[in-house]
Amino acid sequence: MQRLPNLCCHFTDISAQFILSLWPNMPVTKLRRVVLVLLGVILAAVAVVGGLLLAFLFKFHHAAPSANYPVPKSALEAQRQDLDYFARVMALDRAFSAAARAEAESRVAALRALPEALPSPKLQVALMQAMALADNGHSRMDGTADQGTLIVPLRVTRFEEGFYVVRAAAPYRDMLGGRVDSIDGQSFEQILPQLETLRGGVEGFRRENAAVFIVVQDLLYGLGVATDPKASTWTVTLPDGRVVTHRLEAYPLRKGDHLPSDERWLSSEPAKGFEKDWIAYRPRSGETPETWRDFDNHFRLSPVADSCAQVVRLQSIGDADGQAIAPFLAATEGAFRAYPPCAVILDLRGDGGGDYTNTWHFAHSLPGLLASGGHIFILTDPLTFSAAITTTAFVKDGGGNRVTIIGEPVGDRLSFFSEGSQACLPNLKVCAYYQTGKHDYGHACNDWHECFWLNWFYPVRVTSLQPDITVPRRFEDWNAGHDAAYLMAQDLAGRLHTADSRRH
Repeated sequence: MQRLPNLCCHFTDISAQFILSLWPNMPVTKLRRVVLVLLGVILAAVAVVGGLLLAFLFKFHHAAPSANYPVPKSALEAQRQDLDYFARVMALDRAFSAAARAEAESRVAALRALPEALPSPKLQVALMQAMALADNGHSRMDGTADQGTLIVPLRVTRFEEGFYVVRAAAPYRDMLGGRVDSIDGQSFEQILPQLETLRGGVEGFRRENAAVFIVVQDLLYGLGVATDPKASTWTVTLPDGRVVTHRLEAYPLRKGDHLPSDERWLSSEPAKGFEKDWIAYRPRSGETPETWRDFDNHFRLSPVADSCAQVVRLQSIGDADGQAIAPFLAATEGAFRAYPPCAVILDLRGDGGGDYTNTWHFAHSLPGLLASGGHIFILTDPLTFSAAITTTAFVKDGGGNRVTIIGEPVGDRLSFFSEGSQACLPNLKVCAYYQTGKHDYGHACNDWHECFWLNWFYPVRVTSLQPDITVPRRFEDWNAGHDAAYLMAQDLAGRLHTADSRRH
């Protein structure tokens, strides 16, 4: 604290020397006044900027509530502590409409009034459903705890035709490639709507999450789909029409493990860190489409075969697994400036987001990096989410009619809430995520109380991000070794190249 006067004097001396260099004959008394005014202006600017930063952090980045509860003396007391904490966390989430909040609070109150504790999976499901009432994809509770959650030894992926088993522990390898028909006697058509109650948002996004939730035995039991908390009986139909049924004994998730999105299992490549002895289903063709390979490489630039087009794949809008996005985008931009492509296929499928400030410059530069008459094709699906949606909007806004979206709808609406934080329940050990900042890419968002302030510096306005050409992800295509959405973009890019060649 004693250094502040010395720093001020040092700044005053430097300022005086600078002013005297410009006006050497300025009287000393006037010089002092000018220096003091300059110092006051700078201090005021620092105070304003600092105040705005603090206000920004306070408004959009609330710290999680303190969870200082005494050690519970019973399961019922532990449940009530979790419910009390959950209610405090949910109150911070701004995505709830008044009616949805009233319904969620009513459900929590009913849980508090229970005379006995629920089994943990049933409490977790009830809280996931309460959070999902916000109908906002970012507002959620985890489907698994940091360890111990019971999982069945299968992995499934969502296709247009249903959910298909694409990974299995060795004893269940005969289920690979099978479409899920039923679990514990309930048909898939009965189960899917129940799974979709566990997370809010648009239908496609909820369905993608259902493909992850369906292998969580705790959630199946919590929903009442499974009758046994530790096992469930699955029936699948294989591509050749055979029906296979197995009772699946669940195993506990280890600390540090997590369940990747169902899209990860489109590749037969081993996943890092777990499932080492599992077996992957490989497409009948024997070839996994190139676009579903190399999943551990989050940022990739590659040429389109026999074409002047280039593919840019982003699986994150932020640094991931030690891979930095900024150098990749800078290098890609440099490559395009040196050799402008006739088309760019920007693959944002499966990209769950990150920090959209990373892609602002690249997205707005991209239309100007193309050869004359060039075009941008953006591949999207329901797992194109959060900052990946923003990036899609940036490119669409900047490129206009030179941009075509191909695939399936992105995973959220043009208006949504995000920018919050997480809070983990003291006893259940499952985390909730509350959201505080509104994004609206279709309309002006000027309410400083709820609109995320950073968007005023990174504006974007689009009328729609619906695909211009809808191409569903079908098991039939994937099993034949085809990525139909990519092939559509490749074909259109090829036509552009052919047309350009004829002109020249």
